[in-house]
Amino acid sequence: MKVWPILAVLLDLASPTYALDFKVYPYQTPSEGETELAYWWTYTVKSDHSYNYFGKLLDKQGLQQHSLEVEYGMTDHWTVAAYADFEQPKDGDFRYVQARAVVSRYRFFEQGERFLDGAVEIEYVLPKRKYLDGETVETRVILEKDIGQISIILNPLFSKNVSGANVDEGLDFEYASGLYYRATPRLTPGVEFYGDMGPWGDLKPKSQQEHYVFPRLGLKFSRRVGLDIGYGFGLTKASDDQVIKAILEFEFL
Repeated sequence: MKVWPILAVLLDLASPTYALDFKVYPYQTPSEGETELAYWWTYTVKSDHSYNYFGKLLDKQGLQQHSLEVEYGMTDHWTVAAYADFEQPKDGDFRYVQARAVVSRYRFFEQGERFLDGAVEIEYVLPKRKYLDGETVETRVILEKDIGQISIILNPLFSKNVSGANVDEGLDFEYASGLYYRATPRLTPGVEFYGDMGPWGDLKPKSQQEHYVFPRLGLKFSRRVGLDIGYGFGLTKASDDQVIKAILEFEFL
């Protein structure tokens, strides 16, 4: 039996895991001169899937993903940021996998001036070549509506490969959304939804799409320190079964 051809096919079918960021981006941005630092941690509790990790086919169950972010307010409406992403599979080494540079977010008007508060964010993703062949540009639309103590946020995301083997492919479509209730100034429970639906205009079959629901809790320890925690459940066969996420944020003048 020839093992290598079979392994090559499996590695080609498997893909790196950085398709979904389990974060819903709000309309509000850091103010002019303000810096925000964030640490993201995602842990795949249960999954039947494997993925290609620097040429090795590894189980996703037990995978830890780490991200470090710094965002700076150029003006009260415009911010720039950079990310560094790392991974540690259960049976693999802790490694740097990619950077997200030239991240720019711009929010329109002042909060409450329009029916929907809107913003847009653009990211340029630079993966390590052995991790993923190709750079991408991502455009995230941010729409928010506040009704009393309730907030509704939508984040449609469009991505395009700008180098590598898949450069001729069109736009991919993902989404993130959330419904939140500000119970107190320090406590905001809510529920979030995430999905990866495939090429825009030619979506994947439902069984191949990823969809998740996340009960989550937002905590404010002080005016400048916050924690976002959630436990996610996959809703389709292509999704991981259970995922934990935590985002710790610090704000500085």
